[in-house]
Amino acid sequence: MKNYFNYFTEIEEHFSRLRQRHLFVSPMDWGLIELWKNSGIPLHVVLWGIDRSFEGAASSGKRPPRTLYYCHPAVTEAFEQHRVAHVGAGEEDRQTEPSAFTKEQVERLLQDLSTALAGEEAEDFQRARSRLAGLAEGLREQSRPDYEKVDRSLSHIGGLVAGALLKAQDRDSRREVRKRIRKDLHVYRKHLSAESYQELFESYLNRQVIENRRLPPFSLFDLDSSL
Repeated sequence: MKNYFNYFTEIEEHFSRLRQRHLFVSPMDWGLIELWKNSGIPLHVVLWGIDRSFEGAASSGKRPPRTLYYCHPAVTEAFEQHRVAHVGAGEEDRQTEPSAFTKEQVERLLQDLSTALAGEEAEDFQRARSRLAGLAEGLREQSRPDYEKVDRSLSHIGGLVAGALLKAQDRDSRREVRKRIRKDLHVYRKHLSAESYQELFESYLNRQVIENRRLPPFSLFDLDSSL
């Protein structure tokens, strides 16, 4: 049983071991990992695909992959083989509850996010604060919270906040931000479907907008990695 909140760190550490140096994945690769997770690709299948990328590079005399982007074709191929092999097998790739942080730390993150948005009066910000308050109330009432559900809710709220921040910018600024994101992600278009590329684009855009505003991360993954 793989830990939902180890998905990112396991991939990062595995990639670093194969590269034989400690590397922090880029924000773009972070978005790619999120895309794999949201697509339901199990952790062991991702690691298998990464292994195959390095093996393929070594056998052909090429340099090892420098970013996770170069591993994406092998990961998607490995996932397809995994799905074919397990059709009807009833295999579950469910994730377990995290143990790397406490309920109090999650409550503190929700409070920090609410405080950071306190001065914003636009309707979308008010909706975000209301949803954060609902998450906090639900968390207090549960002895064993569903942290995966909390994390997904936070991601949705983060998208709402990022959209509101973009709306507050003038048209030229919004166009420039999107142009910069497209430039950063241009290499990903080759191996991603239009739908997957758009999902990666929006995820990376939201993260960049929130980081540029110096808001706390709308993610328990970031809380976990900060411990």
